[in-house]
Amino acid sequence: VSYAEFPPLVAPILAKRWKGVRKAAGGFLFATDSNVDIVPPILQAHNVQDDMQLYERICKQLGIDPLLEDDQSYMQIMNYNQIAYFE
Repeated sequence: VSYAEFPPLVAPILAKRWKGVRKAAGGFLFATDSNVDIVPPILQAHNVQDDMQLYERICKQLGIDPLLEDDQSYMQIMNYNQIAYFE
């Protein structure tokens, strides 16, 4: 049996405007973490303009705030990588 986790859609730094409070237990994909121990995001929207435009298009299509300020938008994008599978 092997386990794999999908990479995050975008880098956690894109959630820096999230207005929520971090849980004491922590977790991945928090804007101030280095996250050096996770695979690189699918879209490099934080430093590649074409990826940012694609990310913004995806958010617009889904009705998600690309700044991830609200809980719903944050959860939809930052928890994308919680999809996992077993082989």
